[in-house]
Amino acid sequence: MATAAPIGRIPSFFLYGEAPRELNERTLHVETIASRSVRHHWKINPHVHRALHQLVFAVRGRGVAFAESDVAPYRPPALVIVPAGTVHGFEFEPGTQGFVVSMSDDLPREIARREPDIRGLFKNPATLEFQDHALRATDLEQSFTMLAREFARSAPARMLALEGLLEVILANVVRLSHSFAESADATAGKHRQLVARFRELIESEFRKDKSLADYASALNVSASRLRNACLSVSEQSPMQMVHARILLEAKRQLCYTSNSVSEIAYALGFDDPAYFTRFFSQRTGTSPRTFRRRAPRA
Repeated sequence: MATAAPIGRIPSFFLYGEAPRELNERTLHVETIASRSVRHHWKINPHVHRALHQLVFAVRGRGVAFAESDVAPYRPPALVIVPAGTVHGFEFEPGTQGFVVSMSDDLPREIARREPDIRGLFKNPATLEFQDHALRATDLEQSFTMLAREFARSAPARMLALEGLLEVILANVVRLSHSFAESADATAGKHRQLVARFRELIESEFRKDKSLADYASALNVSASRLRNACLSVSEQSPMQMVHARILLEAKRQLCYTSNSVSEIAYALGFDDPAYFTRFFSQRTGTSPRTFRRRAPRA
């Protein structure tokens, strides 16, 4: 495998349909699902926000959420969590009611300093369906409504109110997703921290032909310690985690770009497209070309 530059062609927006731009500190935007989706016939094509996390809360109206190569039909009430950098799209039932909250990473990161469980919310995309009785036991729907109303105002201390309501929303999401369950075991905690560092390293290095020893050295731990941590936390070996990230990127490019299989192979660091095809086929049970042909289109 050889080092190659990332490949793109997936539309990148600030908000859907808007050109990327520099974020102001503490960026927060709130709108209804209908306000943007109705202009696009309730269909939001695959795209990415490089620097904004999103919460999409559907109160009424079914739909389908596309995240990377996964398709998640949902029925309301439902919440779709879209971390920054996730290729995603939606098909909303006409007349869908709900809210879209877009935020820069500094906002949840600051809240996470006081409430560490917030960190886990934007690690991976997720579609959460709620039971009506469970939702009624929280302030989630009311908080989204209040946040949207406050966003539309121009009043003193507006940002203070917005950030306070965002905290309430995130706290309720944590409760609903049971993210407060943390192991008290010190070793497990250290394993989680090491695996979190490893995941971050994978993001910057997965296109390079690095060995387990290379990754362990970069993390300043032994290969056996890294392996034990990964197996404990993810039930995968370190290299299985690296290969899963390569596979995810391959699926993303096959679904959302027109690049040839050879171009994708080289961009992911493979010297030989035939080896990439074997790598992909062994892990998915289908060839890259067949996967592309069968992939759902948003």
